[in-house]
Amino acid sequence: MDRARLRRYVRHGMLPQLVAFEATARLGSCSRAAEQLHQSQPTVSIHIRKLSESLGQTLFERAGRGLRLTPAGEEVYQTCHELFSTLEALDERLARGATAPRAENREAVI
Repeated sequence: MDRARLRRYVRHGMLPQLVAFEATARLGSCSRAAEQLHQSQPTVSIHIRKLSESLGQTLFERAGRGLRLTPAGEEVYQTCHELFSTLEALDERLARGATAPRAENREAVI
């Protein structure tokens, strides 16, 4: 990944935005997502708006009293699941100590 793209993700705080987006998409409501995430509804809405602006895509459309994913939103939702699954697997590997042991640098002074 190039540095400019990585800086963009960090600068925009994309992980909290993706968490808010995923919960909203799964639950169909910013209010329900906010409740589950223990955040205010405006905070969740702001995360989704900023993610949408950052990606340059509309992610949700109104569907009665709820929200429905747009085609771009569906794509982001699938990617969220892949990303979160990867992070979960990493967390599990680290918890089991399955990472390769680090080499220790030892220097002797004579």
